[in-house]
Amino acid sequence: MSAWWLRDRMAIVIILNGTTSAGKTSLARALQDVASRPLLHVRMDDFLTMQPCRLDNHPDGFVFAGVEGVEPPEVSIKTGPYGAKLISGMRQAVAAMADSGLDMIVDDVWLKEGAEQADYIRLLSKHQVFFVGVSAPLAILEQRELARGDRDIGQARWQQGRVHIGATYDLEIDTGEMTPQQAAWKIQEAFSL
Repeated sequence: MSAWWLRDRMAIVIILNGTTSAGKTSLARALQDVASRPLLHVRMDDFLTMQPCRLDNHPDGFVFAGVEGVEPPEVSIKTGPYGAKLISGMRQAVAAMADSGLDMIVDDVWLKEGAEQADYIRLLSKHQVFFVGVSAPLAILEQRELARGDRDIGQARWQQGRVHIGATYDLEIDTGEMTPQQAAWKIQEAFSL
């Protein structure tokens, strides 16, 4: 007899949207620990690292560039044609995994004023999808960004005013006010995971 979570059914997909350093990855890991069902953790960053190194900071992939004349610094992101295909492929992969009956948490950054959410709604129409906005005060985002050491300083500042435009959420989490574990319990309770 197969486990209950492997039977044919709608998948549950929790999509976390927020800036870099908002705490999405820590939150997803904590949610995996508290949820009663197994949840895969799908990270946008993992897909970005799949592209050939020659496309790092290349106009066909993704270009991370300092915004001129802005202080403190901001780093913008421009997506080229290959980068757009990569992100589209990631969302289609999420849908394929959901179609296979796998529940998951998706860690994403939306920069197209709601177009990403519309894409998820279309691709995941057969499944139960919960959208969670993840944020933190700018000072905390910048402190985390600096501590990480793997981000261009200014990405969080540039993204903060963009990632939530046009988005509608089932739940919003401020990781500046709660630990990843507290936030995970809040999500687990809200969506009966």
